[in-house]
Amino acid sequence: KSFADFRETDTFWMKVRKLLSLAVRRGMYLAADYGLVVASVALVAGMKKLNIPFHWIFVAMWVFDFVAAGAFVVFYEKTGHDLSLGVDLRRAVDTIRKKSRWAGYAALGLILFEAVVWAGPEQIVVFFRKEIGTISRIVLILLALTAVQAIIYSGLYAAGYDLIVALV
Repeated sequence: KSFADFRETDTFWMKVRKLLSLAVRRGMYLAADYGLVVASVALVAGMKKLNIPFHWIFVAMWVFDFVAAGAFVVFYEKTGHDLSLGVDLRRAVDTIRKKSRWAGYAALGLILFEAVVWAGPEQIVVFFRKEIGTISRIVLILLALTAVQAIIYSGLYAAGYDLIVALV
């Protein structure tokens, strides 16, 4: 109920509208996210094919990830529409934490792990938006989190490229 922002006063049609909003936002996010995955794989593969050193591949991925995550955050800040569902996840975690502090920590840990490894830094920024505060802090956090994600994925994609080249 918390994740979907259902309230006791909501009518059936209000709940349907909220669920549809969740589904549409999630669909848009997944489509964009998978498109960004394809683009980042192409970026790394292209740079590997050109024999560009790994540190430059990392830098390119870092810039790419920062711009992508930043675009999601700017979209949220300008429109109030959270495609990453960070706001919805925060609401759910807050409800879980009210019922059980430890279950809340476990849920938070899972969400943070998933955001760093897969969903992206934008989800963390939106999740902790109130605590982060200023735009300069958002930028610093995005720089740090996108660096982590860039090192993970540039290394993974580069290793995948090398493996495919070795097999072919």
